[in-house]
Amino acid sequence: MKFWLLAFSFLPLYLTSAGVERFIQPMALSFQSNDQIRLKKSALFTDTHSVNPVLSSAQVKDFISLDRSILEDKLSELLKHRYQVEGKVRVFLAREWSPLKVGGNFQIKIRDCNPDQLCANSYSRFSVWDRGVKLGDFSMPLRITHIQGVLFSKVPLQRGSLPRMGNFEIREVDVLKNHANSVPASAKLSGFQIDANVKPGNPLKWNLLSKTTLIQKGEVVNVFASGNGIYVTMKGVALEDGVRDSMVRIKNISSQKEFRAKVLDANSVKVYL
Repeated sequence: MKFWLLAFSFLPLYLTSAGVERFIQPMALSFQSNDQIRLKKSALFTDTHSVNPVLSSAQVKDFISLDRSILEDKLSELLKHRYQVEGKVRVFLAREWSPLKVGGNFQIKIRDCNPDQLCANSYSRFSVWDRGVKLGDFSMPLRITHIQGVLFSKVPLQRGSLPRMGNFEIREVDVLKNHANSVPASAKLSGFQIDANVKPGNPLKWNLLSKTTLIQKGEVVNVFASGNGIYVTMKGVALEDGVRDSMVRIKNISSQKEFRAKVLDANSVKVYL
């Protein structure tokens, strides 16, 4: 009897010990497994939504500092394209600029300029974008130069004479300051005459030129008519004098009908049907 009592007294201890041995190892494995899964999920979540993610070496190399010189170069390109001008446009920031960290394919979008034309002093509003995200809006006063080849007289030019390219030399100057309104070297001077005396070494300016009369009143001219797939030529009589690109009244010799036409050159006008 005592034996059985003693045996039963040790039974709970045995069962407890057996139960612990039975469950300790599986529970440890299960805990380790779950811990690994939890840690893995936590790592993925942090990498995706972190405000300051850890960048790879390749990503770090993609970033550049948008400093003053880079911004000035970019604005120079954008303003030249905006106003479709020839020559070299150079923009200089008239205020301090704090560099931005941007990707290699960043973009700058000009919102507006005041005044909305190329001039020596301007005020521009623009935004900086990177990977489709706007980094901010900025306003900046600008100093601008526009370097262009213009015509300078090599010989004295008399009033009423026709400008000939052999009488000029080409110089690169800033046409936004002292040489504003100068005639660029690419200009077509046919149909113009010198309207004032010009000394050697001076730039040729548009206010020193006037258009010559290409068509005289009563003169027979060639009329070109085009539009809607139709092209017609005829003869007409000019009813008034005309300079290049002006509109004059013409009378059709055959039908005696009057109409207005644009002067193209000497003895030629065009009608748009």
